[in-house]
Amino acid sequence: MKRTSVPTARPKRKGTAPLETLAVATINVMLICLLIPSINNAREAARRMRCTNNLKQIALALHNYRDANGVFPALATTFDNYDYEQPEHCPTIGINIVVMPYIESNSIYYQFTEEAKTVKPGSSYLRGAGPGGRSAWTLQKPLNCFVCPADKNSKRIENKSFPMSKSNLVYCVGDSPRSCCHNDQWEPYERNKTSSRGMFRVQEWRPLDFAVDGTSETVAISECCAGDNFEPNVKGGLGVVPQLSPNERAEAVNLGNCLTYAVRPDDPKLLRTPSNTWRGTHWPDGRPASSGFSCNLPPNAPACVESNDFPWIAGGAQSYHPGGVNVAMLDGSVRFVANTIDVGDLSADQVVSGKSPYGVWGAMGSPNDGEKAADVGDDI
Repeated sequence: MKRTSVPTARPKRKGTAPLETLAVATINVMLICLLIPSINNAREAARRMRCTNNLKQIALALHNYRDANGVFPALATTFDNYDYEQPEHCPTIGINIVVMPYIESNSIYYQFTEEAKTVKPGSSYLRGAGPGGRSAWTLQKPLNCFVCPADKNSKRIENKSFPMSKSNLVYCVGDSPRSCCHNDQWEPYERNKTSSRGMFRVQEWRPLDFAVDGTSETVAISECCAGDNFEPNVKGGLGVVPQLSPNERAEAVNLGNCLTYAVRPDDPKLLRTPSNTWRGTHWPDGRPASSGFSCNLPPNAPACVESNDFPWIAGGAQSYHPGGVNVAMLDGSVRFVANTIDVGDLSADQVVSGKSPYGVWGAMGSPNDGEKAADVGDDI
């Protein structure tokens, strides 16, 4: 007898309830929200590592230069026919040029030296294309080792008279805001000698034993934020603060007034009166205003000048890393200095010799003041 199979009815599939869909979406959003900070932290850690490696590379180059020459390079100097040393101006050829052979950039160095031999004597590669020529190719060539990966802006400054490749690295000129362009021959005042307290200075080649307090206690290099001409932002800008020198005495200074008067009351990220800043705007320039910083105002504070025509330059260590800046010590180690580092008494006048009045940070910038940063108090 033939059997007839009766097909069994398949159960109907149930659709996903709206409530279940909402629950799954909510869980996914929560997971993404939990992951985003971790991803951002990982990216920042990677950026900080790359920045640390850049600082180590340049610090090692400084020591290789010293091994070859017996001294550390000057912050800025003359260079063959590129001399530009006049009473009203600074020598401009900076550390970054002379360390080129020690960071595997020989081709740039030799191209620059050959040009310097052939241009008209007294030429400046910063001024015009005139009969002396100008190393526009040098200014416009970006070098990754000078640029912090946390700086998301362009590697070049485009809005000046010609494009220039920037640098996020600056060299320590000491604890004084008197970051003068010239050596003692252009500094008739005794107070101006405070600008010689740092490891790096214009037309000064420091030996290793200048760091009496120890190489591990002496700041050599830090980060900066590179701004454009009359940059309005605190990071990258330079604020005009006449109150830096109270009582109209050019020899006196009150750094605390920079923190009080530099920023706009309605927006602390903006400067009240921006100055013409060249800080970090092109890597070959070694003038203090371009490639120097002072260990007085805390990291990421406004950088200040008394006027557009006067060389008070306070602070200048800035970065796009949260909470502080990376610094390379003279021994080649790299540390992270918090914004909250002890800066002592910012209302105290600068000193010509002896201990820095600006706390741990000032002691780190003064390699022969007889005071180790670790002895001052707070951890960095």
